[in-house]
Amino acid sequence: MTTARDIMSNKVVTIESSVSTAEIAKIMSKNKVSSIIITKDQLPIGIVTERDLVSKIVAQNKRPTEVKTTDITTSPLVVVSPLMPTDEVAEKMVNKKIRRVVVMDSDQPLGIITVTDFVKHLHGMLEDSENYKKVLYQQLIEDWEHWMS
Repeated sequence: MTTARDIMSNKVVTIESSVSTAEIAKIMSKNKVSSIIITKDQLPIGIVTERDLVSKIVAQNKRPTEVKTTDITTSPLVVVSPLMPTDEVAEKMVNKKIRRVVVMDSDQPLGIITVTDFVKHLHGMLEDSENYKKVLYQQLIEDWEHWMS
């Protein structure tokens, strides 16, 4: 059984809610991530995504330096256990209509699962399936050749 831990991205960037949205955008760019976990007193309280920056600041012609991080933070976080089966993670994401969940152990984020992580996982499963078929067919041919000789 594949679990959340198996498909999550381990790169988690966190930042205190007191940091400006302009700084958040810079940190996301520097770290090449599409989201950042917002904390208060080192405890996760929400998430800011690229989409939040675009829809809540850029599209509304606001200045990032004048917008509080807490004004664009999606909260509460949608979290899953590292041991949650991936089918349950997918169901949770679909039901809540979200693109990412945070994998948490106690009160610490371990990773993030995005739609892209699911696509990578599905691709790997399909590749494994094709390789399995090739090996199976090869074995059948070898068995047939053995019995026909």
